[in-house]
Amino acid sequence: MLAVDREPYLLRARACAALTQPAVCPPLGQSPSSVLPQTYSSFGARGTANLGSKLMMALLPPGDSSFNLEVSVEILMQEGVMSAPPEIVKGLAQCEQLMNKKIEALGWRRATFISLVHLIINGNVAEFIQPDSRIKLFRLDQFVCVRDWSGTVLEIITAENMRVRALPENLRNLPENKDDNATVTLYTRFERLSENSYAVSQNLDQTVVTARTVHDGLMPINALAWELVPGETYGRSHVEANYSDLLGLDVTSQQLRESGAVAARNLIFVAPNAAGGNLRKRIAEARNGAVLSGRGGQNGDVHPFQFNNSVQMQVMQAEKADLIRQLSEAFLMTGGLRRDAERVTAYELQMLAQEIEAALGGTYSLLGVEMQGWRMQKLLAQMKSRRELPDLGEGVDITITTGLEALGKDAKVKRVRNFFGLLNETPQAFQEQAAQYVKYDTILTPAAAAMGFPESIRTQKEVQAEQEKAQQAAMQQAMVEKATAPVATAMAQGAAQPTA
Repeated sequence: MLAVDREPYLLRARACAALTQPAVCPPLGQSPSSVLPQTYSSFGARGTANLGSKLMMALLPPGDSSFNLEVSVEILMQEGVMSAPPEIVKGLAQCEQLMNKKIEALGWRRATFISLVHLIINGNVAEFIQPDSRIKLFRLDQFVCVRDWSGTVLEIITAENMRVRALPENLRNLPENKDDNATVTLYTRFERLSENSYAVSQNLDQTVVTARTVHDGLMPINALAWELVPGETYGRSHVEANYSDLLGLDVTSQQLRESGAVAARNLIFVAPNAAGGNLRKRIAEARNGAVLSGRGGQNGDVHPFQFNNSVQMQVMQAEKADLIRQLSEAFLMTGGLRRDAERVTAYELQMLAQEIEAALGGTYSLLGVEMQGWRMQKLLAQMKSRRELPDLGEGVDITITTGLEALGKDAKVKRVRNFFGLLNETPQAFQEQAAQYVKYDTILTPAAAAMGFPESIRTQKEVQAEQEKAQQAAMQQAMVEKATAPVATAMAQGAAQPTA
């Protein structure tokens, strides 16, 4: 029943893939020995790859963090404060750095790019975060799902076709009367019970592998959709929204290519009763520029023929250029705001994200929540369970911020600069008094954490310890000077007395 509901979306996905990247959603019955559908224009493949690359750059910017870790508003309200203490801010910044290093070590970028390409072409993809935090992807023909009216995933069933020898060790003996090269299907069912609990069951073909078991925590699999229509279970793709233009470009490219092939063909007609018995042979064997004897012209024996339909070809070329212009805007191929460099500025990342947001109608914000938000929550829970993050103490509830808000870290630094500029504008007579009311650690710590240097600012306890240490050193120095003062005075007086 669930496969029947998915069928119309799968047919559209295969049609969209045939015009862009056929391997993303191959035709039914496709095998490695079969040839994938071929198009007359590679613009679809280049456009989807370009859009996926730009989205990946915005979602996982190199050298920067795409998310923020913050203390939940409920905890702050319970404590009666507006912002977290500097110690907690520093700990959250350390957790953020450790999570970013983990993401780079796990190779999430490649999986993110493939996932985005599937969303752009098919409109749907399922992501499974394994126990080691690596991402496994399922294309549309490898899973089915059920959503409620608000779009929340209630159930996902995945199907993995694999050889017996590729199964986990505990499952290799289950298929009976099958050799190691035989193909089996592993079905895994995930049910969402609540926000923090889910159930899992597994079948290997018709054999029950794992009975239904309930687990606590966030469900490790998520069905993503590019554009989810209210009331529908599967999403619509970006290629589907521009399908008519892509199809028109492919047809126009085919007509231009065939017309060009016809126009490039030159034929020479020789009259059947032409003088000189071997005239046809001499024309066929003649080199370029050779001089032959024969009667040409309108009434002669030899008539060259060439296809001449340049006006229609110019019309088709103009139509093709117009289609390319429209599709270039749809797939953000109109010139990049981002430089071709390994590291880019925060301003360039913000401009790129805003360009994507404006061109795709809020897709970036949706992916920031549905894809990145879910990923970071699961990664945070897994790293906590493995004790790979510093302990922030009891009662610290962490929330994850993604999207455009997470890319606005330079705004924090700008606000700090504006605040210190305001202090400098304070009249000279009141500057010392105004400085007494400023908690510098609560201002400098978030700014340093946003710049990636959470350890560069001392806490209030560390400053007090340094001050006490300096006071003790000054007191010891004063005591030494006081103790040695009489001796130094006596020595000075003795040196001043004349010798007899």
